[in-house]
Amino acid sequence: MHGTIDKRKQAGWLVLMVANTAIDLLLPTVVFALLAPTGLPATIRLSLGGTLLAAKAIGGGLHAGEFRWRFALALASASTAVLLGCYFSEFGDTMSMVASTVVAGLIVIGDLVRTRLRGNRTHPIDRFAVLVLAEVVAGIVLTSISGDARFVLARSSLYIAVAGIVILASICTEHPFMRDALKPVAAKGDPLRAEGFDRTWLKSPRFRAIYRFVTATLGVVLLIDAILRVIVVYSYSADQAGESSLLSGLPLIVLVGLWLFINRTFVVPRAERLLDLEMARTQPLPEADRQLGAG
Repeated sequence: MHGTIDKRKQAGWLVLMVANTAIDLLLPTVVFALLAPTGLPATIRLSLGGTLLAAKAIGGGLHAGEFRWRFALALASASTAVLLGCYFSEFGDTMSMVASTVVAGLIVIGDLVRTRLRGNRTHPIDRFAVLVLAEVVAGIVLTSISGDARFVLARSSLYIAVAGIVILASICTEHPFMRDALKPVAAKGDPLRAEGFDRTWLKSPRFRAIYRFVTATLGVVLLIDAILRVIVVYSYSADQAGESSLLSGLPLIVLVGLWLFINRTFVVPRAERLLDLEMARTQPLPEADRQLGAG
């Protein structure tokens, strides 16, 4: 029964982690596409997506179990209201985005001051969402210069490709990306099992090969997606940015879904069995069994 509960918690954590990453990657593009019929400029649509992503980043990762929904909603609502209010008041795109950013910054600073005055620890920030947000901000600036909405949609290919290369390069080290990412999942919150994970890594070439394989396939998936994203985006005209934005995000969903299914179903369980064997070899005998052995 305990094993079943652990597996449910593990599966739930994985689902939340994948959902959290998918939201980080797709939220700005989805908002950009959904607002296409409104006729709003590309920079404003991107800014709205960035505002929502900023609120999520400050709220924390969904898989962390400490997401602050009220604070995230308050920040998103205030920033969005200021952005649209300034834009429709004809302050211009740039001034509207600056005003929205200032409001969001003041809210965040106020929250940090409030929590520190109360002696609370600083709430965790979703670092991956912050990375994507930085990408969105760069896209807004470059789009305001180039004026080509397709560039905004294709710009993420560069970051995805870099991530794929970094992940692939990590297989040559003692800490391949998925070793560190999946160790908490394999440990199931048990410090002894976490130590067993490290022992198995040192003792078993097969164990190391499994995690290097999972890491390498993720890197390849990201590189393939980066290429497909550019192909899809530039196969449409700039006026069809809404359609291409939705289609350009589909390869990542499909590829990551297949990668997750294959590795979780056929590959990772082999590593878990090796870890279970290591734990069985090193786990101390119960007191009753020790007494029988002594007798």
